[in-house]
Amino acid sequence: MAGFIKKLSLVPAGLRYKLTVAFCLMSFIPLAICVYLFFNYIFPFLNIIGDPNVELKDVSAVLVITIVIALLGFKIVKDIVSPIIDMAIKAKDIAKGDLSGNINVRSEDEIGELGSTLNVLTRRIRENMDELRSYGERTKEINVEISKKVLVLSSLLQVSSLMTQGSPLDETTKIVVDKIAQLSDDSSVFLMLSEEKDMLTMKVSHGLKDELSSFRLKRGVGYLGKLMAENKTAVVDRRSKSSADMDEFLKVFGLKNCVLFPVVAHGIGFGLLGFGNPATDFEYKDDDVELIKLFAKQIAIAVENELLTNKAKELAIKDELTGLYNEKFILNRLEEEIRRAVLYQRPCSFLLFNIDDLNLYRDINGELASEETIKKIGKVIESNITEVDRVGRLTGDTFAVILPEKNKKQANTIAEALRQRVEAFGISGGQGYPRNFVTVSGGVSENPIDGVTADELIKKASAALNDAKSRGKNLVNS
Repeated sequence: MAGFIKKLSLVPAGLRYKLTVAFCLMSFIPLAICVYLFFNYIFPFLNIIGDPNVELKDVSAVLVITIVIALLGFKIVKDIVSPIIDMAIKAKDIAKGDLSGNINVRSEDEIGELGSTLNVLTRRIRENMDELRSYGERTKEINVEISKKVLVLSSLLQVSSLMTQGSPLDETTKIVVDKIAQLSDDSSVFLMLSEEKDMLTMKVSHGLKDELSSFRLKRGVGYLGKLMAENKTAVVDRRSKSSADMDEFLKVFGLKNCVLFPVVAHGIGFGLLGFGNPATDFEYKDDDVELIKLFAKQIAIAVENELLTNKAKELAIKDELTGLYNEKFILNRLEEEIRRAVLYQRPCSFLLFNIDDLNLYRDINGELASEETIKKIGKVIESNITEVDRVGRLTGDTFAVILPEKNKKQANTIAEALRQRVEAFGISGGQGYPRNFVTVSGGVSENPIDGVTADELIKKASAALNDAKSRGKNLVNS
């Protein structure tokens, strides 16, 4: 029955059919009724009046029916036009970017299909927009990750370049910490290194409280000390189990999350690198941990290079500028010569020379000329001693000569000859220098008269050198 009624209704009918029905209801049928009334009631008006079989109410009924039919036509037209207007408004909203609403589909004709199609189109556009937005956010995250990796790569290359150039450890570590700090906003970075046995000192930091710049801890004590003692890596975030030591560390450093890496060189823990933030409910990604690990390895390599450089300096016996023996070699050799002299009851003398007014000479002629003068004077001294004697550079402008088998009188004669040779070499002091040529002053000491240890002989020769300086320079004193 419902199906039969549905077939009789205009709901499933097409738009063309509905417009035809509406046209008939609004114009043709009312017109036909009006013609009928005219010919049957109005035209024979004279006959109608007084006819008992015809009443005015019949005419009224026909007119009411005509009005109802016309209104029905208007309703059908309204049902056709209203959805079209709604769709036009919706299309305008879509054009403005509003995809939130839907069109109420009230028919199954072409307008209903158009409304349904527009709803489907709106939904798909909305889904595509959501997908594009999600893709844009993901692309932004990818770009951030790429930027991080590019920054890390460039930072690692810069650090590697610094290490290749032999830059000091302090400079390298400061750059590493600065680069790590750029990985994230509101982050804190710190590096602690061992400067004495079982003690770690804050080497460099970023984003920490000022009072932590001198922070020190003992290996094995507290959360950080235990990590150092065990050379363990730790990731502290919302997933971590709380402990008293951990909470105390986070409170002191003003952090809620932190990645901690030991700095291990030659299998020994030399420091601790930390990267943290005060964010709530935070979790470190594996990529973040790996990035910090790379920097920790770079610092470890820098520490290893520093150790190797220091070891090489300890093993080196030559001065880099002059090619003479360095201070460490001279001191060790002087101790050996003193022991040999004591054993065989033989004299051993020690000479100290200092270039007169070198600072003034540097101001007049420049740093490069000053270094060249130091090299030339070193060569003059070296070329005028015997093969068993040893000459070295102690500090910037001070030279030392070990004279085995020479007593003080012989040493004074040799020292005076060396002073004269330097002056005769003729290195011009330039305008404003107190003498025509660069000169040296000297001091002499002898074992065992002036001392039985290297320190004693050096102190005695230094005192004699200072006395020669006070007496006008370009002198030798003993």
